[in-house]
Formats: sequence, structure tokens, C-alpha cells
Amino acid sequence: MVAVTRATVLKAIFAGTLSTPFNSLPQKTENEYEYSKYASAASFVRNEVNTIITTKDPTLAGPILRLAFHDAAVRSIAEDPFIGGSDGSVRFELEWSENRGLSKPLKVIQEIFDLQQEKFCESQKKSPLSFADTLALSGSAAVQAANGPSILIKLGRKDVDHADNRFLDKPIQSETDRSTINTSLPSAALDSLGLRMYFKRLGLTEEELVALSGAHDLGRHVTLTGMPKYCLKNLTRTCLEDAPVMTPFISKDPDNFSNRYFETLLRWNNREVEYGEALFIPTDVAMVVDNGLRNNVTEYAHDEQLFFRCFRRAYQKLVESTATSIWRY
Repeated sequence: MVAVTRATVLKAIFAGTLSTPFNSLPQKTENEYEYSKYASAASFVRNEVNTIITTKDPTLAGPILRLAFHDAAVRSIAEDPFIGGSDGSVRFELEWSENRGLSKPLKVIQEIFDLQQEKFCESQKKSPLSFADTLALSGSAAVQAANGPSILIKLGRKDVDHADNRFLDKPIQSETDRSTINTSLPSAALDSLGLRMYFKRLGLTEEELVALSGAHDLGRHVTLTGMPKYCLKNLTRTCLEDAPVMTPFISKDPDNFSNRYFETLLRWNNREVEYGEALFIPTDVAMVVDNGLRNNVTEYAHDEQLFFRCFRRAYQKLVESTATSIWRY
């Protein structure tokens, strides 16, 4: 007797020699056909991002990741953080001061999106990947291209054609002004309590919010250094996008994804960093001066693979609130 396996049944169906309703097959997943719908386009996007970062411009890894975060983190309804999220709205939000410096990576992702739309257009139907899908994939691909972890994500997002709200419909009040959350994106001035409150509403644990902050290992500040005087008098969008110098959070190897950010935070807390070695913002410092969050900083500083695993989980949670697929790609 010939054993009938799941694989032989599927081969027979795709060969046209067997007509069996899909729901009568032995089930391992809810949808056996979904994978082929997204797989090729997702692979194309990942390859494009990898090529750009590894062969053309390694400094794009950080901005692409930041762009993906700024698209996914915006949830403007205080009592319902599942409204908004990774929906492509960042294309219409470049006027926000929080999004200065993102025009260049947005242009790159738009070009990749347009290419995959042309490549995978069939019978006048668009590619299955939305702009939001393309951006979320690009963020994870940028991390991997910078020698970080591989991060597979769910797809099936729908794009919006408007900006989300920059400010919450009502503030999330706390004990101090530095803890109160007024904006959809996290303020750089939040203290440790504010950080906990902000990321908890996105479904992230303390371990995950600290891990996600490790993206600053690839990050750069937009500074006013070298800005022309006429720009200093009138900070237009053009001035904010084109004139400032981009200064790394961590000056050593800023385009390589690692746990060096956490190592340097601990050294900063011990007053061991040299001048110009690190240029942290208040939310970075808030994690290392808080006893609870500092425990996570210490763990990641000593175990890069633990950091990678937690970052992968945090990124997936961040971008998947709007995804509808079952598989990850």
C-alpha cells in the first residue's frame, strides 16, 4: 500500500489529477495557498533593500528602520491603540518635526514599492504588497542587512491615503509632565514611566521596549551643526531635511546592528565614555537610570543574541497589529 501524505495530495491537486476541497486536507495551517500569494514579492523587496544597504549606501539602514517605526507606532486614539499602526500614513506626515530627515529613506522605499508593483502586476491586478507591507518588510530587511537578526513578519496591510493624527485625541496623564503622553510618536523627553506607558499601549513589555530602543545603535540625530544662518532663523522643512548634519547616537560603527548601544549606555552611566563617543537623548538615559529598565539594558549588553531575539519579537509586535496574513515572510 502506498502511503498518502499531505505532500502527495497537494501535488495531485496542483497537477490537476485530483479535485479535493482544500478544507478536506489534513490541516497544519489555516491557509495553504497564502504563501505563494506573498512570497515572491516579499523576497523581491528584501533583496532590493539588502542590495541598496550592502552595496550602495549602508547609512540608509538606520533611517529605513526609523521610517518603519514611525509608520507603525502612530496610534492616535488614546483608548484604542489598535486604530492606526502600520498603514502607510507616514507618507503624509513628513511635515511633523518628529519625521525630519525621513524624506530620503521614504523616496527609496517608494521606488522599491513602485518596482515591485510593476514586476508582480498580473492581469491588471496590483501586487499583493501594499506600501505599508513594503515599508514594514524594508525595516526588517534593513536590520538584517546591517548584520542584525532575521525578522519575518506577517503581511496583508491596507494603505490609508491620509495622515494619522500627530497628537492623541486626549492626553494620557501621569504624575509629571515628562511622563504625560500627548503625541502619537514618543517624545524624546519622556522619562522611564512615560516610556513604559507609551509602549505598553502598543502591546510591548518592558523587555521589548528596551530592546526596540536598541535600534539607536543604527540611529543618527538630526543636528543643527553647520546649518546656514538663514535656516537657523527660519527652520523650514527644506532646512530640516537638507542642511543638518546627521550625528550618530554611538560614534563607533554606527551602521552595524549590535548590542554596542547597551554597552555604551552602561559605560555612560558609570561615567566611563569619552568625549564624542555617545550622544544620547533623554529617553536613552531614562532607561539606564531606572533600576528596572537598567536590568534589561545590562542583560542585552552582556548577551547580544538575547537582544536580537527580543528585538525580533518587539518589531513583529509593533508592525503586525494591522497585518492579516497567517504566515510570516
